[in-house]
Amino acid sequence: MNELSLPDPRRPDPNDPVRPAALVLVAVAEPPLDERRPWLERADLVDALAVPGADTPIYLTDTDVAITTTGIGKSDAATTTTALLATPGIDLESAYVLSAGIAGGPPSRAALGSVALADAVVDWDRKHRWDRAETDKERSDEPDESIDTLAYRPRDYVHRLEERLLEAALDATERVHLEEDPEVRTYQQRYPDAPDSGPTVETGTTVCGDEFWHGPRYAREVDWLCEQYGVGPYATTQMEDAATAAALERFDLLERYLSVRAVANYDRPAPDETVEESFDGTAASLALAIDNAERVGSAVVGELLEADPLDVRG
Repeated sequence: MNELSLPDPRRPDPNDPVRPAALVLVAVAEPPLDERRPWLERADLVDALAVPGADTPIYLTDTDVAITTTGIGKSDAATTTTALLATPGIDLESAYVLSAGIAGGPPSRAALGSVALADAVVDWDRKHRWDRAETDKERSDEPDESIDTLAYRPRDYVHRLEERLLEAALDATERVHLEEDPEVRTYQQRYPDAPDSGPTVETGTTVCGDEFWHGPRYAREVDWLCEQYGVGPYATTQMEDAATAAALERFDLLERYLSVRAVANYDRPAPDETVEESFDGTAASLALAIDNAERVGSAVVGELLEADPLDVRG
């Protein structure tokens, strides 16, 4: 893999802040999970900023798009997003914000390499789960049939994303050619309930949690939580977007946010696999998802900047 030629990062200047039109957040820039690479390869980079508290430098394109990584997981994503929002030398008041990258997903929802635009982001971790085995004198693998609102979980932890942005994003995807891979299609066919098709663009709920879970038992619990919140069934699972959304909400910018996630692996093994064998999908499905996430994400960013559905650019 060729080395990228990147601008040397400088410190942001509070007296001359940069004002990106869009901010693209991917999680990782380290092979084999280099979600950032196609964004940088396909852009003309004109500047770079080293932001205290951010995961990696911000790279700026000639179309006023800022690209950076958050790091993996909710703590990293919240820290990076907050650092960008709070840095005096960066002005995001007129920027659209896009999370883009890979995700897991249930085999019944979409082909590998498909891209899902989220209409809701669920926080998997902020909930209560009760084990009443001692009091009920019996144990069940099924989750409790209700979800309680208590003092330290005062609301449902669901971010419902702005419909006008989602509509503009879907318009953009109609012009996107999604890549396919025969090797990925062959692997996909090992799942009897997976689609007999290539990648598509979907919409649905994305679920965010810090746990690397895998397998049908936990997938049922994710389905249950989404049903309790009225946003089921889920389309993708990932580890950053609830934290990114929470940080943006604190700065009154949540309405500017979209999540674009491509399915790199299914969240359970095929009938002839173990969970260890199936957890990462395949190298080909990972590469396909990274590529398609950028293809759709770039089209969405272009549409937002051209149409400006929230009229934030003046």
